[in-house]
Amino acid sequence: MGLFNYDASDLKIAALDIGTNTVLSLITNIEGETLRVLRDDHAIARLGEGVDRTKRISDEAYQRLRATLTAHLRTIRSLEVRHIAAIGTSALRDAENREEILQRIKTETEVSIDILSGDDEALWTYRGALVGMTFPSRSNIAVIDIGGGSTEISFGDGANFNKGQSFNIGAVRITERCFATNPITQETADTAKLLIRSTLQHLKDLGALNELIAVAGTPTTLAAMHQALSVFDAHKVHNYVLRKQAVDQLLDILIKIDTTTILERFQAVNKARADILPAGTLILSEAMEILGVDQIRVSTHGLRYGIALREAERLTGGHITDLAE
Repeated sequence: MGLFNYDASDLKIAALDIGTNTVLSLITNIEGETLRVLRDDHAIARLGEGVDRTKRISDEAYQRLRATLTAHLRTIRSLEVRHIAAIGTSALRDAENREEILQRIKTETEVSIDILSGDDEALWTYRGALVGMTFPSRSNIAVIDIGGGSTEISFGDGANFNKGQSFNIGAVRITERCFATNPITQETADTAKLLIRSTLQHLKDLGALNELIAVAGTPTTLAAMHQALSVFDAHKVHNYVLRKQAVDQLLDILIKIDTTTILERFQAVNKARADILPAGTLILSEAMEILGVDQIRVSTHGLRYGIALREAERLTGGHITDLAE
């Protein structure tokens, strides 16, 4: 698992999260029961472009993935990280040519990618989102991760994961399936809302929540927009509280304007994410409605942090409880 002969005395870990829209690289060092973050790098490759329709990863998307991984690997090598864990999610789960893609990546970059099941994605997203946080005992804490191809919703008491589920709706998938115009129309937004609501409907039977933590690009971007940040600042976004009313107000704006206007009006929005932001926001709004929560707490952590925890605990045989950034 990685590019080097593994030396157990080296406690640096690189976790690569290869999603439908993003390719994220987290580099950490194990310090007792604490993970110390050395680097947290984000890039958008849109690997899952067209996968919902064609069930295949295109050569153009593959080349974007390869270039993005190569850039991440330069950083990983510069920090002399020996242990690399690379995981793939929705796009690779769905693609009929996934084995070809995995083999090409292995041959051309020496990275072995493990495809994570939806259930495991929910588990490790929960662990990663909440590492370092504390909650009152007997809390019912949920984590929602709105990805490009899928959305994971996980439940636990904060310290422990209880259950989770992966739903085959995501910001890229909904955009490609429902939104043919830019800006989108209210009619297509309503159609997408019905699709999302029917997919998530049974969540209303899961009981009252004490808190909903939201991870991934949609909620973090909305938090930056709500604060009118001129550039994205993770320190101002992490732990930011967004109320349902604010989410719906931003959704109403996003539905009515085109991508160019989004980028002009909200400077902190990544230009490679702007086109899928309305769909992601719609998923978040519907999930909040069905779960009966009036606010979310935004986390800049998520699956890559969970994978780093998984690897750290495998290496040490212990339980990682804290995070240092």
